[in-house]
Amino acid sequence: MIPRRRAVSTGAVFLLLTALQAAPRAASPAAAPAKDELKSSLHIASRWSDVLRESIAVLDHSPDGATVWAALYEGRRIAAEIDRISATAVILEASERDRQLLRDMAAEAHLNLALLETHGLEFEQARREISQARMLSDHVSHPDFRTPWVALQSGEPGQALITHYKLLTLAEFESALEAVWHRVRRVPIEFNGLDTETLLQVTLKRDDAPATGSLEDRLLEQAVIEAQEKLERGISRMDLALPPGLYRIRVGPDEKLSRRFIVPEATTVDRVVIDRARFELKLNPKPGADGPWLFLNGIEATDMTSMPYGVYRVKGDRDRLTNMPEIVEFILGEGIPDKTRTAWTIYVPAGGTSRLQMGRH
Repeated sequence: MIPRRRAVSTGAVFLLLTALQAAPRAASPAAAPAKDELKSSLHIASRWSDVLRESIAVLDHSPDGATVWAALYEGRRIAAEIDRISATAVILEASERDRQLLRDMAAEAHLNLALLETHGLEFEQARREISQARMLSDHVSHPDFRTPWVALQSGEPGQALITHYKLLTLAEFESALEAVWHRVRRVPIEFNGLDTETLLQVTLKRDDAPATGSLEDRLLEQAVIEAQEKLERGISRMDLALPPGLYRIRVGPDEKLSRRFIVPEATTVDRVVIDRARFELKLNPKPGADGPWLFLNGIEATDMTSMPYGVYRVKGDRDRLTNMPEIVEFILGEGIPDKTRTAWTIYVPAGGTSRLQMGRH
C-alpha cells in the first residue's frame, strides 16, 4: 500500500472539474507564447490526472449505482480532456519528452477509467480502455509500472486526507478486472406462447439475495430492469447478464410457468425457455442407480409426464449406459431428429410424447 497525502476529499474531488475546464482559457491567452501554453497544458493534464486517480476512492465505500455512474461520467470526461491535451501537443511544438509525458498520463487515465467502467458494469468498455492505454504508451507495460486497484482514504475533520493506494502491474490489474468480468454470465432467456399481459407478470429473483450495493446486487438490479423494459416492449427473447447463482423466474401466480434455474460458475450456460406447452417423456432405461438423469438449467427433472421444452443435460454412468448423449434439446413442433454422439435434437408437438432409448450393459 502506497500512502499519498491529499488535501482534497472524495466528496470534493468533482468540484475541481469546473475550475479545471475553465483553466485552459484563463491560463492561455491568444497572445501567450507557445511554451507558456505548453506549460499550462502540462499542468492542467497533471491536475486532471490527479482528480481521476483520487476519484477511485469512491469505490471503497460500497457506492450505489447512481454514485458509481456519477464517478464514471466524470471519469470519461477527464480521460477525454487528457486525450485532447495530448493530441494538441504537436500544435504547441512540444518536445518528444513532453509529448511522451502526455501520452503516459493519458494511458494511465484510461487504466483508471477501466476500473470505473468495470464498477459501472460496462465490462466491454473496460476492456477497450485497457487496449487504448496499451496503444497510447508502452509505459504501462513496463515491469516497474504500477496502477491503482484500491484507494483508501483516512484523516480527521479539518485535516488533509491521506490516500493509501494498492498498486498492481498491468498484468495483475488486468487479471483482477477479468476476475470481476467473469462474475457475470450471459444467460439467453426466451418466452414462447405467452401474451403481453402474461409477460408483464414476469419477475426475476435470486434465491440467495446478494448484499445490498454489492457487484452482484447491482448486476441483478440491472438485469431485472433490462428484462422488464424488454418485456414491456413485447421482446420475448433476451440475453441477461447475471452473476452465478440459483434464480427463479415467476410468471404471475401460475406455478406451472415458473422456472428455477442455475447460472453456473464456468460451464456452458444453457438457454432458459419459458413455455406454457408441455410434453411426456418415455425414458428407457428408467432412471436407476447408474442413471440416466436429466437436468434442465441445472435442476433435475423428476416429473416425466409434464416436461418443459429446453436443453437438458444427461448424467449417468457412461460405462453402464451405452449410446447416452451429453445433451438433449427438446423443441416444440414438427421436425426431423438430429443425433450425434454427444448431442440430440428432438422435436415434440405440444402435448405429445417423446421416447429416449439408451442401451445398458
